[in-house]
Amino acid sequence: MAYYLTFDLPTSTNKLYSRTRHGVRLSDEARAYKEYASLMARNQWDGEPLKGDISVTYRFYGSKADWDNLCKVLGDSMNGIIFCDDSQIVEAHVYMFRKDKNKHVEVSVTQL
Repeated sequence: MAYYLTFDLPTSTNKLYSRTRHGVRLSDEARAYKEYASLMARNQWDGEPLKGDISVTYRFYGSKADWDNLCKVLGDSMNGIIFCDDSQIVEAHVYMFRKDKNKHVEVSVTQL
């Protein structure tokens, strides 16, 4: 059974991380997005986090950003809500619909 979630697009790739004298860290904008995405995941999920191996499909609409950075922040946002940890993801599919005007991301999660 697949579970479906929808989010606004993540923070642009070049704004995900900031450099400090202590190294690289998530930017304030990226932290705010993670909080937003976690809240959206909680609002769309009413069960316990899935256990075991997970397959995830990301469909990005209207984004020109790098897919791997977008998936990273979304996966982290769903930790402890949709699945226990994003290390459970053993299969992932990513689709980019760059020309779409309706900017958002659709995520489907399947327990294997």
